[in-house]
Amino acid sequence: MKAIVFDKSGTIVDTCRVALDLSSDELKVGVSSTSIVDNMENGALLILEKSRSDLILSSLDSQDFSSFCKQCGLSLKCVYSSRSDQEVCVDVALDRCVMLPMVKFKQTLNALFDEVGEERTNCGIIYDIANERPHGVISTGGCLFEGVKELFDYLKDEGWDIYIATGDTLSGMRELSKNLDLPCCRIFCFQDEPRKAKSIRTLKEAYDTVVMVGNDSNDLMAFMEADMSILVLQDGLEKRADLFDAVDHVVEKIGDIRHII
Repeated sequence: MKAIVFDKSGTIVDTCRVALDLSSDELKVGVSSTSIVDNMENGALLILEKSRSDLILSSLDSQDFSSFCKQCGLSLKCVYSSRSDQEVCVDVALDRCVMLPMVKFKQTLNALFDEVGEERTNCGIIYDIANERPHGVISTGGCLFEGVKELFDYLKDEGWDIYIATGDTLSGMRELSKNLDLPCCRIFCFQDEPRKAKSIRTLKEAYDTVVMVGNDSNDLMAFMEADMSILVLQDGLEKRADLFDAVDHVVEKIGDIRHII
């Protein structure tokens, strides 16, 4: 038996991220959220557990993010941090967002809609753990890279069980799993770097071979746990040097994987 695990954003989904730096009020399109966190002394990426852009856009501009989440029954989840050995208290982080107005989220969402439309969007914050304050606001969205469906069909025909490990929510993944004809039990959600590695270890107990396919630094620990690791460069973003050292194979496009396994 053999299994292959795909990271989502930047690996199978051509993801666009829009980030707003709260200190400078500078809006940047096409950024890497993990790179922003990596460049902080002690930072984390926290996303909403439910993708509700409709609620965000209908909120009052002046309402603070903390009271918005409590009012709507929403919470945050840490999906990446600059120190993988550190637990991030999301309740404290949410309380520190009392001075963060919802208009900031609307800015990133509207800029994202201009780029990719309203398909599979999600929002979150870049959090400064050391100073216990929000560093930035981020919104993401995107669509499947060309060739993903064909690759998945090929892998299924070749006897591979396909899984997706993502920091996204289950509600945000339902449409994607349906499009790719994957059951929800094959989707690992809220996967930060250690959880991805744990998912690989768990699958290795049931499969003879487990392959990890990813594109960024939050896949590093999973790469090291897998029987085979593949780095995909299709998102066009700059990669950390240690990623190239950690993997068995590097491919330019997602469809090139069929020539390796």
